[in-house]
Amino acid sequence: MNTEILKIAEQLKATYEGNPWFGKNAKALFQEAEAVDVFEKTNGQHSILELLWHMLTWRDFTLTRLRPDAEKNSAYYQENDWRKLDGNNEALWHEGLKKFAELHNELVEVLQQQQDGLLIERVPERDYLFRELLYGIVQHDIYHLGQIAYITKFLKG
Repeated sequence: MNTEILKIAEQLKATYEGNPWFGKNAKALFQEAEAVDVFEKTNGQHSILELLWHMLTWRDFTLTRLRPDAEKNSAYYQENDWRKLDGNNEALWHEGLKKFAELHNELVEVLQQQQDGLLIERVPERDYLFRELLYGIVQHDIYHLGQIAYITKFLKG
C-alpha cells in the first residue's frame, strides 16, 4: 500500500507546480523572482539565489537517503547547506532552476515507487523516520518559498 506516500508526492507536486493552498507555487515564485536581483541580500539576509540552492541541497539529501549515494554522506550536506555562491555568476540562477526541476521530478518519481512501510523506517545517518523527512521537505520548501515571495516583493518596491 502506498496511499500516504502518494499524498506526500502530491504535496510536493502542488508546491512546485500545482495550486497549493498557501498561494503561488515554486515555479511561479521563481519566475517572479527573475524580475529582481536574485543575488541581492536585503538586510543581511540570504539572497533568493542562496535560498534556491539551499532548497536544492536538502532535496538532493532526501533523494540520497531514498537511494543511497556513497559519495554524499551527511557531512557533504552540512558543508553544502549554505554554500558560498559567486555573486558574479548569473548562470547559477538558471542552473539552479534547472537542477531544482530535475530533482523535483526525480523525487516525485522515486516516491511514487515506494510503499507506505518506508515511512516508519529510520533515515540513514539520522535520528528520525522517513515520515518526518518527507513531510519535512514539503514544509521546508513552503517556508523558503515564503521567504522568496517576501524578498521579491520587497525588492520590487
